[in-house]
Amino acid sequence: LEQLSRIPDLRGSLNYDPLTRYIRRGTWFIAENTDMELAYILTKADMPGFQTIGINAHVFTNAGATIAQEMAFALAIGAEYLDKLTDTDLNIDAILPKMRFNVAVGQNYFMEMAKMRAYRVLWANIAKAYGAKEENAKMLIHAFNAQINMSLYDSYVNMLRTTTGSMSAILGGVHSFSVTPFDMVYEPTTEFAERIARNQQLILKEESHFDKVTDPSAGSYYIENLTNSIAEQAWKLFLEIQNEGGFFAAVEAGKVQEAMKATSAKRLKDVSARKEVLLGTNQFPNFSEMAAE
Repeated sequence: LEQLSRIPDLRGSLNYDPLTRYIRRGTWFIAENTDMELAYILTKADMPGFQTIGINAHVFTNAGATIAQEMAFALAIGAEYLDKLTDTDLNIDAILPKMRFNVAVGQNYFMEMAKMRAYRVLWANIAKAYGAKEENAKMLIHAFNAQINMSLYDSYVNMLRTTTGSMSAILGGVHSFSVTPFDMVYEPTTEFAERIARNQQLILKEESHFDKVTDPSAGSYYIENLTNSIAEQAWKLFLEIQNEGGFFAAVEAGKVQEAMKATSAKRLKDVSARKEVLLGTNQFPNFSEMAAE
């Protein structure tokens, strides 16, 4: 950390997130107190422009969570870090710039766009409740494509899915984005797939000029209404978690796991019954397709 702090204008991030690791694997890196002590050290490190604490919302997305669940759980994890770190000698304005949310983007074009906007509104509310300054209440978001929506059979369709997902996230106002290579769900990514993923990003920037407009969806009644609706649902669930004693207490009581299990089972049932549409899977499927070796 001392060596990194000597690099002028260093920008980037580490993805240290013991709380999400705990719910995903059931174990800490070392132990709860030790893991949180390291979180404190990473947050206190003198590296402006470098985020060290990650909140990995994509874990919930890829497990089948609804958008409201994903957001509520991620915000609750963020609030848990704020609670633990503000119990030290760190103040809220020193902590917030060191946090980054890693968010997965699904297929629903307008919903995912509104999700990014709602995330920023709710996190700003939480940050201000802790007494943060206006400039530090902004959520830093890195986004990438969700794996749960990727096809194994007609893998080239994934190029279309990752492109629309990228558009949703960028129009929704993320700070950075990585396009997921179309083949990563079933093999180590190939040079061709990685080249396509890079070019998808370059086309959106150089030919579609996505880097030239700030918040292009602002003022759209549909997007604004969708943003408010998502924010309301996510906030309601977030408050329920906080009333349980916070994210960690909800996990210890099994509430988060129960909610995820029920939602995942319902989504599988809905896809099987064609109530939820996945193009190429339960809508316009090619029954002669076989998975490649």
